[in-house]
Amino acid sequence: MNLRWKQWAAVALLALSAGCQSSGSGGAADAAINTAIAVAASGVSRAQGGCYAACPTGTTCDTTTGYCVSLPCRGRCKAHEQCVEDGIQSRCIAIGLPGETVTVEPTQEAKTQP
Repeated sequence: MNLRWKQWAAVALLALSAGCQSSGSGGAADAAINTAIAVAASGVSRAQGGCYAACPTGTTCDTTTGYCVSLPCRGRCKAHEQCVEDGIQSRCIAIGLPGETVTVEPTQEAKTQP
């Protein structure tokens, strides 16, 4: 176990033991304990290759930075749709009907008779 893990474990243990004390007033102490636990949990998640926090719906974890990044169209497009972004707007556009495959063929010129 390296030094960093020992430090995280010590902070978590101290925070847990301090949280078990029964004092009637301790708003600041409780806030400090909860903050220490949150920082420890965030550090453990990041050390394991995840993000600092749980990513909400419509985002995904960028394991390189540790931050949550938005999915195209916030992940709302269905399997047969494609996200199209126009400046600040984004919308899902159908590329076919559900369950169908899309076949694109070159246009054929119509033959005309004189």
